[in-house]
Amino acid sequence: MKVQQSLHHGPVRGYRFGYSPIRFVRPVSVWCYWLDGLLIDTAQRHMQGEVLTALARQPIDQIVLTHFHEDHSGNAAALRSRHRCPVLAGPLTGERVANGFGLLPYERFWFGQIDPCPGVLPLPAVLETGRHSFTSIYTPGHSDDHHVLLENREGWLFSGDFYIGNLRLFRRGENIYQMIDSTRRILTHDFDTVFCGHNPVLKNGRRAVERKLEYLESLVERVQTAHQRGLRGRALQRAAGLQEQWWLRGFTGNDVGVVHLIQSILQDAPAAML
Repeated sequence: MKVQQSLHHGPVRGYRFGYSPIRFVRPVSVWCYWLDGLLIDTAQRHMQGEVLTALARQPIDQIVLTHFHEDHSGNAAALRSRHRCPVLAGPLTGERVANGFGLLPYERFWFGQIDPCPGVLPLPAVLETGRHSFTSIYTPGHSDDHHVLLENREGWLFSGDFYIGNLRLFRRGENIYQMIDSTRRILTHDFDTVFCGHNPVLKNGRRAVERKLEYLESLVERVQTAHQRGLRGRALQRAAGLQEQWWLRGFTGNDVGVVHLIQSILQDAPAAML
């Protein structure tokens, strides 16, 4: 099963791609965005034919990867070859996509193995196109290599997987305190539109990010309070308003689940909070 969708927001073009090899298993989709010759993220390898076709008529002068995850970097090499343009990313992202990286079975199932993309160029602090200027901001939390792009004049935040929404599950390795710090940092800037990799917010985007921060801070407090009361396991999850999705945890080989969210809250706290 394949899913495609597009959006127009002023000069920004958004392209959504989703894939599932089984008819009754919902595709996990991802958005990439084009503006003024700049492509932000490249979608998943399983949708390469559709990605190349959808972007065939768009002039692409440069590609930016917000982070290394396979649903964002999966077509970087193919698009670079087709459009003869550079790929830019943060140093950790460039290092990881240069030779490809291992995937778990569920990641290959939904997204496909990425093609290696050596020679990624460093993402500058300020990225220029013909009509726009973007500030790159380091935003770890979802991954340790994550960056967003902010078009200050227009108030557009191209957020990769920084925003998404109120997460009730974590992928292994996500860090809630880094997410909170990154969110506070983003809120020092002016913006109103959030071009998210999975959940675009085209109006009142700043308020959506503020609500995300409120949610994360509240969740940390609920989990820590329940833990201090001696609650553990499912009792702690219930007290925090969380519930494990066992099918997803099993399908992902224990890579995605409530357990990783709670572990991050309890184990990743900065020394100042202990």
